[in-house]
Amino acid sequence: MVDELLPPATWTIPGEDWDWITERLEPFGESVTSVVPAGFLAYARILHPAEEPGTGDRLVRWSEVARWSGVALRPDAQFHSIALPGVRPEAPAPWRSQGPEQGRLYLPDADVLAEVLRRHTSTPEECFFGLWDGYGYPGVPLVAVGSPPADPLPDPIPAGVRQGPLLHLPKRDYLCYAGPVEAITAPTGLSPHQTANLAWPADRAWFVASGIDLPWTYVGGSAALVDAVLSDGRIEALPASPTDPLSRLEERIDRLVEEATAELIDTGHVLIDTSRGTVEAWLEHPTRWHSGEIRTERIGNNGVHGGSGTPLHRSEDPHRAARFVLVHAVMGLVEG
Repeated sequence: MVDELLPPATWTIPGEDWDWITERLEPFGESVTSVVPAGFLAYARILHPAEEPGTGDRLVRWSEVARWSGVALRPDAQFHSIALPGVRPEAPAPWRSQGPEQGRLYLPDADVLAEVLRRHTSTPEECFFGLWDGYGYPGVPLVAVGSPPADPLPDPIPAGVRQGPLLHLPKRDYLCYAGPVEAITAPTGLSPHQTANLAWPADRAWFVASGIDLPWTYVGGSAALVDAVLSDGRIEALPASPTDPLSRLEERIDRLVEEATAELIDTGHVLIDTSRGTVEAWLEHPTRWHSGEIRTERIGNNGVHGGSGTPLHRSEDPHRAARFVLVHAVMGLVEG
């Protein structure tokens, strides 16, 4: 049976007065206010755990990873800032996964956040939520080998909502539903652990955004709300500024990748050794008749192996393409 939204949450279509969201967003991918509308007095970043219960593993917060690595958990820290130290620590890493989940709050954290948010809006029973429309759903149930195919499961999202109109934000479209603030965790049948990617109350007192490719959730609102989020010991959060970049590369990692990129371009091969594993890469330059390729092999200290191949066309800047691939491969050692 496919889960529906928990009552009293209901699917809905975008309201005519929702233009304020797009009007207050900065260009896509630039800063915090590319995800959360500008104009709030304060912002915070709720850090998604590195590993979640439900798989038999314990919860690991960023602060624990920072203590292991000996790298301070600064307000501008990315996960690799603390998870990929310059020197390999003697103690084993406290997490075994490839890093925090992206695009969703840890469910207990979402419950805590809803509790805090409720106290900072005059309309806690009238909130709106956005769910990225790119999530799939288990449309075909599994059956035993040799059994006849099962009938497809019904789409958990009503056709009228699925087909639009959707909430259009820069480079993202969202299916919408409405309900009390606690509906931020309303199951949708898409995933038992998914939470809303966007949430805001009718009085526009705050806005919450879990970007689909970010391992944290931003909250914008009053100074009192952000202070409450930052001081609640049940969740892990850091202060944020509206102009903070969404992502950045630590200077030491940047130098490592830049040197490796130059070697790869020059020799066609490079081995990058880090405190969390190794990345080996090979470059085949394109010719007049054939595209080239950049291949990588990643071997993490956690036993996870991975490899990929990326075409390299004559029209591309080989340095830029190789650097992009190497950054992705190195980050994959800790971020998945």
